[in-house]
Amino acid sequence: MDAKAHDLNFVLGQRQQWIVPVYQRHYEWETDTDKQIPKLWDDLRDKTIERLEEDRTPLPHYFGAIIYSEPSKQAFGAVPQRFLVDGQQRITTFQIVLAAIREMAKQKKADHLVEVANTYLFNDENKGMKNAEKERFKLWPSTYDRNLFQLIIKANFNAVVKTYTPTYFYNTGRIKKGGTPKLLLAYHYLYEHIALFLNDRVEVGDDPLTVMSALLEGFLSGFQIVVIQLDENDDAQEIFATLNGLGKPLAPFDLIRNSVFHRARQLGEDDEKLFDGRWKIFEKPFWSDEVRQGRLKRARADHLIAHAVVAETAKDVNIGKIATEYQHYARDRAFPTVAEELDVLINHAKNYRLIEEAKDGTTVGRIANVLRTWDLSTFHPFVLWILSYVVDENEQQRILELLESYLIRRELCGLTTKNYNKVTTSFIRAVKGSVLTFDAFVKHVETMTGDISRMPIDVEVKEAILRRNAYGGIPTPRLRYILQNVEYDLRDKFDEVTVSTTNLTIEHVMPQRWAEHWPLGNGANASHESSFNAMMAGIPMDDATKALVDNRARMVDTLGNLTLITGSLNPSLGKAGWKKKREKLAGSLLALNRMVAKVEDWNEKSIEVRANSLAASVLRIWKSPIVPVGGS
Repeated sequence: MDAKAHDLNFVLGQRQQWIVPVYQRHYEWETDTDKQIPKLWDDLRDKTIERLEEDRTPLPHYFGAIIYSEPSKQAFGAVPQRFLVDGQQRITTFQIVLAAIREMAKQKKADHLVEVANTYLFNDENKGMKNAEKERFKLWPSTYDRNLFQLIIKANFNAVVKTYTPTYFYNTGRIKKGGTPKLLLAYHYLYEHIALFLNDRVEVGDDPLTVMSALLEGFLSGFQIVVIQLDENDDAQEIFATLNGLGKPLAPFDLIRNSVFHRARQLGEDDEKLFDGRWKIFEKPFWSDEVRQGRLKRARADHLIAHAVVAETAKDVNIGKIATEYQHYARDRAFPTVAEELDVLINHAKNYRLIEEAKDGTTVGRIANVLRTWDLSTFHPFVLWILSYVVDENEQQRILELLESYLIRRELCGLTTKNYNKVTTSFIRAVKGSVLTFDAFVKHVETMTGDISRMPIDVEVKEAILRRNAYGGIPTPRLRYILQNVEYDLRDKFDEVTVSTTNLTIEHVMPQRWAEHWPLGNGANASHESSFNAMMAGIPMDDATKALVDNRARMVDTLGNLTLITGSLNPSLGKAGWKKKREKLAGSLLALNRMVAKVEDWNEKSIEVRANSLAASVLRIWKSPIVPVGGS
């Protein structure tokens, strides 16, 4: 390993080509305040001012290090290749700075400065190039940034803006922030700030060509970097993976990319072909967007890798160490080729996206909605496995419907979700290698008997609907989902099937504050909604009345007393008595409410009758193949 400090005149001025390996991340330097690009510009502006003001002695500004390796053999006469192990962000930025300076020099008719800048951007095409279109560039970026970079280096600023309007620029020429590549944001930032700086210096009496010359000289002579050349025995891939320089720390997916292409080179696979043919799909913004699953907000790619590894290994993983987990998985599987390894990952990626984007009304859409509503990303690996390896669509549907029934039934019965990571891996192990996948799944579910994992039978679900506190015991989004599906089950052919349930709210038929307008079963009005509150208020209550009050307090939050209504209707109902509420509900387009409105008097008996009806609907929707011991 050899390390030396050089100014940019030396580093960029030689006949050479800096190559960014495909395993490296794309351009990441940012233009926000206190980020890399504004800091670089501040330094460059200071270097320029040093040269414009004679009483200040220019001092070198050290701007980090780059590490590179060279191929063991270089073709005679060809442009020497230098593979960047670390420092691609710096070298790319330096090229963008030169392009921005050159653009301003063009506008000021400083042709000699344009020519100087070009000598640091392009190699001389007249010197024995095999592929001039590629070798003429001093920098050859990774595939993701290449087209944009080439346009910036070859074209003028207006041509760049025109090319990317309206994709990244408004028709006014103003750049869009959201979704715009950081490489383009950096170029636009540097161009604008150079223009502003030049105007400011001209206003105080400086000659524009002198300012441009000082800017270029300050950049090429005032900036120094440490250049480290690796020996043949140095492992470039390992060095890359462990580096944390002045730039952004490597994300897990960057490390995985590094690992993948390191193995590809070891196996003699064409990394460019591998990138374009397979890996490229993972470079789309969809995979870098951060989304929350459970308590963790991470890039979708991280979630995908975690779910895919669990799906393939049927073992739980630590997402905080997902890069290491993936490397262990890839090593243990010992894929013959990296192409085959990526084919597995791509298949899971396709199905991951299907889960996220599935339409309502489809089987995948239903289970995706459930997992999203319940925030149960722990079951994503199982769903991925089913979608990836169960070919028969009918089998897929039956399995996913049973999974939904499993989750809904456990929710209604108030059973824990804490063990679901182990449950999902047990599901995967149960169906792996089975021909009749659904049957294997059913048999496995039948063996799960403890409260942490079992599937409740019909009688348990019915009892829970009758007795359990649903309104306080089930989170509102989940409870709404259950009631929505019951609504669809209750509708008949004469119903308006287009009535949406997505914007509905949960309403108590008998309100929680019922004491004022809802007499007890004995005809008496209670002073309070609970015997405890009445006691605290010092109001005497006999045992019979106390029992009636306590029973009502228990039943008011059960599923039998809950319905769905529009948000606009909710305030008008409030604590209204049954007569007024019944009139409102009778005019509803929802089957849930028309069922309620048929009842002459809404009381504890009515709630129980409706609960039984809802239970029948629930058991129709979320069936169970489990037959209890000793009966059906």
